[in-house]
Amino acid sequence: MPKPLIPHIRDEKSWNEEHLYFEAKSYYDRLLSDLNQAHDEIILETYIFKLDSVGKQVLEALESAAKRGVRIKLLIDGAGSSEDAETIAYALHNPDLPRPNVEVRIYHPLPWNFSAYRWALRYKKKKQKKFLEKLWHFITQVNHRNHRKLCIIDERIAWLGSFNITREHEHHNWHDSAVRLIGEPIANLKNNFFHVWQRRDRSSRRHVHHFLTNHSLKLRKQKNARLVKIIQQAKTRIWITNAYFSPSNTLLRELKAAVTRGVSVRVIVPSRSDVAIFPAITRTFYADLLAAKLQIYELNTKILHSKTMLIDNQLIIGSTNLNYRSYFHDLELDAILSKPETIHQMEQKFIFDKSQSEEITLHTMKKFPRLVMMVGWFSRLLRYWL
Repeated sequence: MPKPLIPHIRDEKSWNEEHLYFEAKSYYDRLLSDLNQAHDEIILETYIFKLDSVGKQVLEALESAAKRGVRIKLLIDGAGSSEDAETIAYALHNPDLPRPNVEVRIYHPLPWNFSAYRWALRYKKKKQKKFLEKLWHFITQVNHRNHRKLCIIDERIAWLGSFNITREHEHHNWHDSAVRLIGEPIANLKNNFFHVWQRRDRSSRRHVHHFLTNHSLKLRKQKNARLVKIIQQAKTRIWITNAYFSPSNTLLRELKAAVTRGVSVRVIVPSRSDVAIFPAITRTFYADLLAAKLQIYELNTKILHSKTMLIDNQLIIGSTNLNYRSYFHDLELDAILSKPETIHQMEQKFIFDKSQSEEITLHTMKKFPRLVMMVGWFSRLLRYWL
């Protein structure tokens, strides 16, 4: 089968529509509705695709679309979706379906999951490597995951955010954030997906304004540098809600510098997490942040999984955590939004979440069990891999 053509980068205009979603049921209902109305193409990329009650509905929508002749490209991560990845792949390659219009790929299957290799992303042909070179490549790449969440339908609608395809988000009281987008920048999102799909490391020289991506080493450096620049330019506020807060030294320095400029820097993090060790790691940063006059809040009403940054009148929303895994290892994708109604909605959501959280002070820090803090400090030594 010939490789799909990658569309050219278009001159970007802003998004025509930006609709935020914070509740899992409304998110999945609308996503399923869009999938069921697709008539030309569905591009779906996710870290976790689990065949529970939600995953089965999404799979049925994809199977139905395939029967209608809709072109489908599904990219799922080999670790996050390891439990059901092959079952999903085989279901979408059912001989009763018109197979040429469906492609499924698994990003970096786990080492022991040999049968999943047939679905692995295809690498560009290179000179034959020696065994030790192959082994080293495998060892260094297996830690790199595709953490992106993206769905593009008919190059007209795009979904980004923190929601995976699993009932966990709906039935276990998770705090998530996502956006449904319509507008010309979707063509560039599609172009970006094909770079990941085809393992293309080259990036366009033209600057893409409305989303942040890191699918190549160059783009990873650009994405990290661009976030720092946005923070450096902040004049009024930097309001962060993030599931896994273990920032780089550069980001910490810039957040503290923003406070000295008079910027309101507030951070909402979880008091409990789906990754049990992370609140302990995050708490090791509190003393330093409080000394710099940052405001820190722990959300204890839900399992916080959102990744948002409200910086002045811009909102960054997507899959990126403020930890070393997102910074150095995983593929991530975030949208940059700026419509006044979107900014106002996010502002109100942040204020509400803050009201449901406990503000952290030097006094409240004394309540943290000493053993938890010791675990946090020990784990922080390994944060490059977390």
